[in-house]
Formats: sequence, C-alpha cells, structure tokens
Amino acid sequence: MSKSITIVGIGMGNPDLLTKEVRCALLDAELIIGAKRMKDALPKNCRAQYHETYDGKEIYSIISKTECENIVICMSGDSGFYSGTKGLVSLLEKEYEVNIMAGISSISYLAAKSGISWQDACIVSLHGRKENWIQAVKSHEKTFLLMGGSLRTIVEKLCMAGLRECKLVIGIRLSYPDEKIITAKAGTLLDRGDKLEGIDTALSVLFIINEQAGRAAASFGIADDKFIRGQAPMTKSEVRAVTMSRLRLKENAVAYDIGAGTGSVSVEMAAQAWRGTVYAVESSPKALELLYANREGFIADNLEIIEGKAPEALLKLPAPDTVFIGGSKGKKEEILAAVLQKNPSVHIVMNLISLESLSETLALVKAYGLENLEITQIAAARGREIAGQHLMEGLNPVFIVSMDGKGA
Repeated sequence: MSKSITIVGIGMGNPDLLTKEVRCALLDAELIIGAKRMKDALPKNCRAQYHETYDGKEIYSIISKTECENIVICMSGDSGFYSGTKGLVSLLEKEYEVNIMAGISSISYLAAKSGISWQDACIVSLHGRKENWIQAVKSHEKTFLLMGGSLRTIVEKLCMAGLRECKLVIGIRLSYPDEKIITAKAGTLLDRGDKLEGIDTALSVLFIINEQAGRAAASFGIADDKFIRGQAPMTKSEVRAVTMSRLRLKENAVAYDIGAGTGSVSVEMAAQAWRGTVYAVESSPKALELLYANREGFIADNLEIIEGKAPEALLKLPAPDTVFIGGSKGKKEEILAAVLQKNPSVHIVMNLISLESLSETLALVKAYGLENLEITQIAAARGREIAGQHLMEGLNPVFIVSMDGKGA
C-alpha cells in the first residue's frame, strides 16, 4: 500500500487564512494528525479522522499502523517556520514520500497588519530555548520574537538592559476573533503594568524595534567596572578583548569557560555566541556568587553556570565547539583530555600567567598533537594621575595560547 504523506502549515488558527492548496489537501485527506488546537482551524466540511498529537514518534507510529492512504499532518503557522517539520521529515522520508505545503506564518501576518517589513529582521524563538535575545535586540534594528515565558519578564529585561525606548509591536491571538495588536515603548509598558497582565504568551509574538541598534560599542573588552567584582580574580578588559578574538566564536557555538571566576569572559562569550550556549564552570563559592550576579546583570540567558571542578563537572555537558581555560587548578592535562574526548577537533584558548604554565602547556600541545598553535603575550599598561602627572601602571603580563585538536 502506497501512502501519501503531506505536511501542511495551517496558519495562526483561523480557517479563512488557509491557502487554497492546504484547504484542498485537508478536504481530500482520510486521516489528519495535529495538536488539539489545530482541529478548530480545519475547513467546516472536512470529514477526515482526526488524531490529536504533535509528538513525532507517535505520528510515525500512527502512520505505520493506519490503513488510510491519504494522510495530512498539520503544523501551526508556516510548515518551515519554527515547526516540527524538519524532525518529522527525517523520521518519515526513508519509508514514505513526503510533500510539504506552506502556510501563513505569524511573522508575515503581524508584519502585514502593522506595516512592518521583515526581510531585515532578526528572528528569535524562546519556545524551549535559551538564547541571548537581548544581544540580538542590541545589534538589530528589528527583532521578531516568538515568546516564551511572560511578557512582563521580556519587558523588564529590555528595561534592565537600557532599552526602554525600544518600540514593541505585540500580536496577541493573531487571526482569532479576539485578536489584539499593542504598540508601545518598553518603558511605557513597564510603567503601565496593567497592560502586561492576562496576555496569552503561548499565542503571542512581537516585533522589537531598536532605532539605536549598532550604535553601541562592540562587546569585546567590556569595561571592568561594569562587572560586579568582589575579591575574585577577573580577566582585565585589554586581555579579554584579545582572548575573545582568539576564541573566534560563532553565534550558535557551544562553548565552555573553565575556571570562570567572576564571569567576565563568560559574559562576553555569551554575547558573541548569542544563539548558542556557554557553560561557565566554577567551584569557588565566592566566585559563583559573583558569577550569578553578573549573569543576571548582563541578562545573559544563554549562560549556564556549572557548579563544580573540571574535568568532573564536564562529564554531562554537550560536546563543545570552543573551550576557554582561564583556570585549571593544576588539572590542565586532565581537562585537555576530557574536552578532546568530547570533540577531537575542539578549538581551545588558554590564558596563562607563569612561564612554568606556558612550558607545561607547550608540552601538552606536543603530547596531544594539537595544531594551529598561536601564542601571544599581552603586557598592557594603564595611565593614572599622581600629583598632576600621568604615569603608566603595568598590568600583569598574560600569555594567550590558542590551538585546535587534530580531529578523530
């Protein structure tokens, strides 16, 4: 028996917004599979069986067992816009021919309703994700956000980040009879807290317009006084800037900061890899307290703090693309072995102070056959005024060593 499998985007939920192609597919179907909410989006004269589920494995099981030949799977919005289509196709395509039909997405609908062009928007989803969306807003004039969590939290974080003047265009229950679109500045919404209550964020999306985007200074080398420091050691801004350049982080990187201390490097890594995740590993209680405070202060939602000592604390973490080692507590080789086991091609950067540490590191580079070795020494000095004279005061010299695993 040859089964016809079609995955369709049904739009936001109003049956009037179904494309003609999708409407015909639904009317011709013998079996329709989708989440409970999507049943209300079907054409009124649709007579197919309907099975309520959005779990990929369950959908595969249903298709395998059914005798129906014409099967349609419903996805909300557009089938290719943050839907389960990609994962579902990978499950089905080995046994079945899968046809995909587009629907109207929430971004195109809200853009049309509010007169906003979206071809230059940065698109971020917070559904089950922890992305550093504040960094996206800071660097893009337009950010489209699929909300997760409360609208109040989003507005509060924007205001904490100094983005009170950003304009928000919030689409609530788009396409439904009770559809609402609210336009206001973040600061105004926060001051008028009543507007933030009772909003169904599961069915809400928003544009954030930041006319000041791109005018802020680059993230590398954030001023030291922006961090909560306490008594824990902190990588100085001059060294941090060069360290970040050596890390070469991609925006979706999985990265470790081992021996994170106050989190100054972690925070900058989280801003650079804003679509990825940075795992800050630290064991000192005093440093951890500062690390949590700096994560909150910089709203680095994609920064995961791991309490413990490396390499043991690394065991349950996902394989990294990039690793920064700021402190090893005498376990440099064990840490190196652990990260290379997780990813033999991992990119590694170490900051070292003593000649003995540099000598040990070079021996490990040779022993593990590491490649693309770069060594830089930073010996920065800062000027300060004493009795009307400006004198240069040297900071501790630091060796910055970067290298790559040789691969499997």
